[in-house]
Amino acid sequence: MKVVKELVIVISFGLIGATAFAESSEQAYMKSYAGVTDMPVPIKVVSPDITTVRGAEVILEFVINENGVPQAIAVAKSNDSELAEAAMKAVAEWRFTPFLKDGEVVSSKVRLPVVADLPDFANGRFALN
Repeated sequence: MKVVKELVIVISFGLIGATAFAESSEQAYMKSYAGVTDMPVPIKVVSPDITTVRGAEVILEFVINENGVPQAIAVAKSNDSELAEAAMKAVAEWRFTPFLKDGEVVSSKVRLPVVADLPDFANGRFALN
């Protein structure tokens, strides 16, 4: 059975993400994966360009190919069509380190919840495994 890895991104609203922290939310998200080896690690993250309300949530499913490029991006669940469309467009620009299984590069299926909320940087990485 193929294991589906789950990544999480929290979309920041307001000035807290831009002014309270020296690094961007994208940089903090990528930094949260430092040392992770059991899943593809994001090396380029693009936040969705949205004006949606807080509390909107989308779950994307996609495959990260052997080159670290997201493929076959689809919406598994959504309560906001604007966020869903923006998240799919943004994730198409993401890049990952390829996933290694038994020393070989393989594609990997991923579920990515995207939540419009204020991030909780105090709790460290956003990734769930």
